[in-house]
Amino acid sequence: MKYIFYYMIAIVTLASCHDTDNYVEPNATIQGRILDQDGNPLQLEQGASSMRIRMQELSWSETAVPTFLNVKVDGTYSNNKIFAGHYRMQPVDGPFYPLADDAAKMADIVGVTDLDFSVVPYLNVAWVTPPTVTADKKVTATFRFTRNAAPGGVIQPNVLDYQLFISTTKYVGNNNFDATVVSAVVPVTNDKESTDITIMSAQPMKYATTFFVRVGVRVNDSFKKYNYTDVRTVAVP
Repeated sequence: MKYIFYYMIAIVTLASCHDTDNYVEPNATIQGRILDQDGNPLQLEQGASSMRIRMQELSWSETAVPTFLNVKVDGTYSNNKIFAGHYRMQPVDGPFYPLADDAAKMADIVGVTDLDFSVVPYLNVAWVTPPTVTADKKVTATFRFTRNAAPGGVIQPNVLDYQLFISTTKYVGNNNFDATVVSAVVPVTNDKESTDITIMSAQPMKYATTFFVRVGVRVNDSFKKYNYTDVRTVAVP
């Protein structure tokens, strides 16, 4: 009798293997840009270290567990493995004034969907004199930063410090730079706003190499993420 029982279980198990798998793989795409208040792409680090986009699929629940998208250096993002559905999306954890919950955007993602976001960065950081190579093969540049006003009811954080970032890849930033050729972070105060600041690498650069360079300045908020210049290249002869 016991053998008959095991035989019947085996038949049922084998029969279940013929059931059709109706699982649909995620094949929708969401893509777009993170823009500042002037419509310019926000300069960021590659990956999740600079900011993220929070996503909640509301097709089945209003309290869905969020997932997160990473953003690229140039402020763009793209993910082509999304389940089609109705989503709530919002930039979070970045070098900008936090968005109110009611500022989240709703998106019906199907096929290829484009969705841009606008944020107010804490700082605008711009080149005054782009990076160049000195006679002794050091990298030098001049930049300035300006502070953006805080939205109503929000405290404007103080400026904290700045840093020169140099790398042999275009993904240069706080999560990808050569710490052997740059100095430590430099403390800075609010009164340096809109003044020219010159910075230089601590060591000569390797010859016959192209380097990617940018400057980051950050404020003393809970995240301490950098606002950046755009990325420039210098060729060391």
